[in-house]
Amino acid sequence: MRILVCSQDDVTSCVALNRLLPGLTGNAVAVALVPVEPGRRSTGDPGAWLRWFGNLFNERVRPELDRRTVPPGELLTYSHLARQHGTPIRTIREINRGDGYAFIKEFAPDVILSVRFGLIFKPPTIALARLGVLNIHPGALPRYAGLFSPMYAMLAGESSLGSTLHVIDAGIDTGPIIGIRRLPVDPERSMFWHGLQLYPLGIDLFLRILPDLESGRWPTTRPQDRRQRQYRSWPSAADFAAFRSKGLRLADSRDYLEIIRRFRTREPSLAGPDRFCSRTRC
Repeated sequence: MRILVCSQDDVTSCVALNRLLPGLTGNAVAVALVPVEPGRRSTGDPGAWLRWFGNLFNERVRPELDRRTVPPGELLTYSHLARQHGTPIRTIREINRGDGYAFIKEFAPDVILSVRFGLIFKPPTIALARLGVLNIHPGALPRYAGLFSPMYAMLAGESSLGSTLHVIDAGIDTGPIIGIRRLPVDPERSMFWHGLQLYPLGIDLFLRILPDLESGRWPTTRPQDRRQRQYRSWPSAADFAAFRSKGLRLADSRDYLEIIRRFRTREPSLAGPDRFCSRTRC
């Protein structure tokens, strides 16, 4: 079977693909990545800070790792994943036209799996996948549709977060649900840490139905209850402030360093955890 994985060029997605690609052995697999927008570290805008944080791994850690012939840690960068699994990984800018659309047509996938992919699939693009397009959404659908689902769920005081595997249709996070797995909220951990755990949960759901897909059988689904749907967009300044006021953090140095140690055996160089991300700021 031909599987196209669409994802994002950041550390959270890279961790997810470390879980996914070994489970796809025996299939023809390709990966399309969209780049992370640049941000600013010294800013009062949490959104710009998060975009800077999203590039931190790519700028400070990955170049040194990619220069090594043998990966030094448990987790592999995209370059090492491509080499180990024989998987072409291509950066794209668009999906419904241009480079991304051409890549899909060229690869001719049976199924597309979206994992932390920031672009919206339109019907003509969906139609290029013989069996369809599936998405791993880091929120329990239909209540937590849209952006920043882990943040909104934590802000609402949820005791657990959901990772939903669902079919992509013409709407946004509206397609039938295949399954939802749950992650207990740890208030001592950041939103970033919870995201690292959520995507592998959805990947496990996908790997569980993979034998059916390989046999040409579509998994059992259930429609979403649209009465429960709550779609959220990019958080406002008030949303970020409310998140911090509850003692919650978008990201912190402990969670970041913990995952980076799995890529490399020596301590990453940072100018002190507090200067990287203090509890009050992030």
